[in-house]
Parts: sequence; C-alpha cells; structure tokens
Amino acid sequence: MFAVLILCLFASAFALNVPQAEQFMNVTLSSRAGTYTNPLNQQKGADPCMRYLNGRYFLTSTQNTNIGIKSATTIEGLKSAPLQVLFSDSTAGRNFDFWAPEFWSAFLFLNGNWYIYYAVAGNRDDNTHRLHVLRGGTNPNDPTAGTYSYVSSLIPANFNQWAVDGSILQLNNQLYFIFSGLKTNTPWTQCTYIVRMSNPTTLSGNAVEISCPTNSWVGGAFVVMIEYLTQVFYGRKRPLHRFKKDLAKAITVNGVTHIVYSASHCSTDDYALGLLTLRSGADPMVASSWTKAPNPVFTKNPSAGVYGPGHHFMFQKGTNWYFAYHGKSAPGQGCGDLRTTRVQPFSISGNDPVFPAAVGIGVAIAEP
Repeated sequence: MFAVLILCLFASAFALNVPQAEQFMNVTLSSRAGTYTNPLNQQKGADPCMRYLNGRYFLTSTQNTNIGIKSATTIEGLKSAPLQVLFSDSTAGRNFDFWAPEFWSAFLFLNGNWYIYYAVAGNRDDNTHRLHVLRGGTNPNDPTAGTYSYVSSLIPANFNQWAVDGSILQLNNQLYFIFSGLKTNTPWTQCTYIVRMSNPTTLSGNAVEISCPTNSWVGGAFVVMIEYLTQVFYGRKRPLHRFKKDLAKAITVNGVTHIVYSASHCSTDDYALGLLTLRSGADPMVASSWTKAPNPVFTKNPSAGVYGPGHHFMFQKGTNWYFAYHGKSAPGQGCGDLRTTRVQPFSISGNDPVFPAAVGIGVAIAEP
C-alpha cells in the first residue's frame, strides 16, 4: 500500500550522483561484533519504515493499536530498543488497526516538521480504512522528539473509499501522494493511485490510477511505499483479497524515477516486489508515463526459509543503500503478527536498483 510506492524518507531535495554499486557480502551464520542478523523483531514487524539519521537508525512498523518508533546506534541494537509510542487515537472512525506508518523528514522542503502518514479504520470495520496524517516535531535528526498531533484525513476529491499505504513523491518541486486503493471488490482488486498535494497535509484535485495488477505473478497488486534513490527518500496488512498492489516506494537514480511496489497479497507466500519506471520528462499523473517490469525484482527464497517478502523501505548510510522489508520464516504464516522486519543491502546498476536474494534468519550481515 497501488503499484506500491515506498516513500518513507526525504533525505535531500537535490539530485545526487549515485555511486558505483557496492558489493555486499553476508558474513557468517552466527552473530558477531560488527554484524547484525535478521529478523529485527519476533512479531509485529510488518510494513517497516526505516531510516538512518545522524548516527542513529529509526524504525517503525505496523503495531495495530498505536504508532511508535524504535531507535538505536546499530541495526542489531534495534532488536532490544524500546518502542516509543508517539500516537494513539480513540476517536470514532479512526481508532482501529493502525497500518503502515511512514515518517517523513520534512525539514528540507515540508515546512520544517516531521509528518507521519498512516492508514486506520474505525469501529472494527476494515472497510473504513482511510489515509491520515500527523504533524510532529522539528528536530531534523530525531523524528521521536516532540509531540505528534492529528492533522487531517487524506481523501482525494474522487476517491472516498478503502485506501492504505500512503507515501510521498517529490518531483520537480511538486509533492505527490501515492497510495493503494480499492478498485473493485468482486474480485477484490487494489491499484496504485497518485494525487497532487498543495502542501504536506492537503491533497489537490483528483487521484489518477497509474497501475493495476496485470502480470500473473502479481496475483493482484498491493500498494506499499515510495522512495527515491537520488537521495530523496520516500521510503500493512489486510483481510484476504485476491488481486492487490501494496505499499509502493519511489526512488530516483541518476534522474530516473522508479516505484518499487509490493505485489500479491500479504497473506501469501508469493508476496514480492515489482518495479515501475517513469519515462524521462513524463508527467507522473498520466498512467502511460509509467512502464512496468515484466518480472518481480525481489521474491521469496524457500531455500533460505524466506516467504512472503515485501512492503519495503529504502534508506542510505553513506554511499551504501539498504532496504527494510517484512518476511515470514515458514510457509502459510499468513498476514498477521508473525511477519518480521528484515534489512539487507541492495545495489545500483546503471539507473536501476538491484535487489539481492532474500537472506534467511540468523545469517550475519556487516553493519553499515
């Protein structure tokens, strides 16, 4: 949650020269100093949003009853870090199943505040899931500093229906909101939509459908998040439905903008990541501006004991790129709290992000 855009973090509004792809190696099968192992939690690790800021890692995931963030100086340290609850809500209409929070660094171009975008339902009714936004503190290095307050719902003029996995895209000084929304419910089909924003808490005009499930491996598309690889980073859960696109994240590499999205349903072992690419100079509000890769770019790895990997978030430390995602350690574990957060490095080839094979639990990976 949508051709799934994973936009979780804006690190900079300036385009970068993306460095030569780094070679990353998994070190051993046991944890040791200077390494971390997956998973980072034992439950409630779905839909992660993670970033590195001024010496600390910050991580949030779907907690269902509230929104919170963990922080630590190492990735391994996130395992024992306490969850700092930042927001909960008993208001009728937005008090049930808080999903896929994304915290956005807004200090560069979003009016000096942190914002959290999330989906929530009311009165124990999943059909009422809509997207909302919180406004928080002003410390650019710490999204947990300060108090978060509710601002508004984010409902496009033409789309007041089930919507999840909202994320931000900033392109050519224009903000866009990307989300996964219900197109039809017989069969249930989620597509990816985009709508302009006039500011970080206000949508402008109608939403436009830019991608729907078409490939057999998608089985349905489910929006996730968006993130940028040009140093502009934009980096969940639902009842069983068949055709979905989930969280999408956008990433821009050497001026080329991609959306990395989650496909298929989170309850399946075949949850995966797909790739959309924006044609150079094209309008992101036009569906034909986007081309879809024919095959998934990140999939399950049964030989390593990894099933249903998806709903990712991309972030950078130094010149190295990493992505957080959720996965399951056995087949048939569904779409609930058994999904755990995992982190792996990925690389850049030309103008494209290149994701590795999913690594199993307990494999030591060098700390960034």
